[in-house]
Amino acid sequence: MEKMREYKETRHSIVFKSHADLAFYSAGQEACAPGQHYGPRFRTYQMIHFVLSGKGRLEVAGRTFELQAGDAFLVPAETVAYYEADGEDPWHYAWINFLGITSRQYLLELMEAAEETFVLRGLPVDKYYATIQEVLPLDASSVSDYLLANSMTLYVLSQLFYDTGYGRRQDRRGSVAEEVKLYLDVNYYEPLHIQQVARQFGVHPNYLTRIFRAAYGVGPKEYLTQLKLKKAETLLVTTSYPVTVVADSLGFEDAFAFSRLFKKKTGLSPRDFRQRAEGAEKMPGPGDISGPSPGG
Repeated sequence: MEKMREYKETRHSIVFKSHADLAFYSAGQEACAPGQHYGPRFRTYQMIHFVLSGKGRLEVAGRTFELQAGDAFLVPAETVAYYEADGEDPWHYAWINFLGITSRQYLLELMEAAEETFVLRGLPVDKYYATIQEVLPLDASSVSDYLLANSMTLYVLSQLFYDTGYGRRQDRRGSVAEEVKLYLDVNYYEPLHIQQVARQFGVHPNYLTRIFRAAYGVGPKEYLTQLKLKKAETLLVTTSYPVTVVADSLGFEDAFAFSRLFKKKTGLSPRDFRQRAEGAEKMPGPGDISGPSPGG
């Protein structure tokens, strides 16, 4: 078995694909080494990984999921995620990535069908692997192969909707508070206002605040702020993006407003927070043995 193989369509630009209705981006498979990891980082495309064998761990939106064969994990575009193969039984997985105007909505609907939001359990993953294997030999410069890859993307999505029973089990839809939380989890980078969110879900803002606080212990505005700041901490530690870029990527109106809020909540300015994190990384602990970090 090949350790890693990927097909990435290169004939069309990301800009072209992002303005299409739905466009294939890449597909592949990899048998990971123990502890091999990727991230934390975010992508510009929607991502679905199918666990074929072994085990691993996903960290996304402040949550941690343990995964095994038969599971799939979904990561929306612009969402910071980290995933790592088990140290003793590393996973072998296959993936398909896509983008386009409707791509986020498809992924969001699949996440609504999931009990655990970012994870689907008990899937017939061999069926999806067989389709992805058909994509891998395609010619990246061929128009016909690009269209074929798109058709296979549609097939994978259609089968996921079928296998999760989306549309057939309406009772799976959660409460308004759960749906709003999911919406905030995947759209946190937008300049959201709770009044607009409440209106979108057809409820009064005061009612939304009350039921959200009853479900999660904080109001939706505070939850969104906490979510943005946690993701800001991740970006400051794991990237070299300027503070202005971090602020803009998280939907803040300007970098000054972001810096004031960040310092109010953490006690440090974004720059000081980054410098402290960098200093901590350079200082080895007792008995530390440094080595190369696996993964890409």
